[in-house]
Amino acid sequence: MPRWPIAAIVVVAAGAALWFGRAHLPAWRLPAINSPPGGVVIADAAHVDAENDGRRVRVSGMLTASGPARDAQLGVSAAAAVLLRNVEMFEWREHCSGAVCNYDTGWGAPLDSRKFRDPKGHENPPAPFANTEFAAPGLKLGAFAVDAALLGAQHAPRAYPVTEAGLPPNLAASFNAQNGALYAGGDPAHPQVGMLRVSYRSVALGAATLEGVQRGSTLSAK
Repeated sequence: MPRWPIAAIVVVAAGAALWFGRAHLPAWRLPAINSPPGGVVIADAAHVDAENDGRRVRVSGMLTASGPARDAQLGVSAAAAVLLRNVEMFEWREHCSGAVCNYDTGWGAPLDSRKFRDPKGHENPPAPFANTEFAAPGLKLGAFAVDAALLGAQHAPRAYPVTEAGLPPNLAASFNAQNGALYAGGDPAHPQVGMLRVSYRSVALGAATLEGVQRGSTLSAK
């Protein structure tokens, strides 16, 4: 029978003991081999594990809501997790280089013309609406309540075409729809300063993966 050096026997025995001990440890005591780089824990969407409270977790499952995402101000709603309103105005714009400023008109985020170097003759009216996000109520990813702030950052919203059909009567008289956007204040083909264009994007419900901090039973952005 061959004789092994004592050092080799010790190394083999130690390795066997380590393997055996690991194989018989309860799953919760094993190192976090299911954690991707960065210390993010892969969490089960079916139930909330209290041991992960305060940790960054990644959850995959079905994103659901108890109702539609709704812009109550304009009466637009969507069967989506989040509805994002984008407001543009046909307006005066200032372009300065050194001491020289030029002015033209075009579509863009509403500008305060009072801040122009030469506001006279280049006045923009104040916009009656602002860019806003509307989250659906009761957002959940499996057993987790969801902080809507996670959605826009981790899931790219898509265009959500709208029509004037669902607008309240007072707004339907002012807005008309073209190419999925709402216009107010004139003819979209011949826009004048002060005309509004309101468009929407949405983040869909359904299969989703989100990463956030587990706070109780909520998947939070912080």
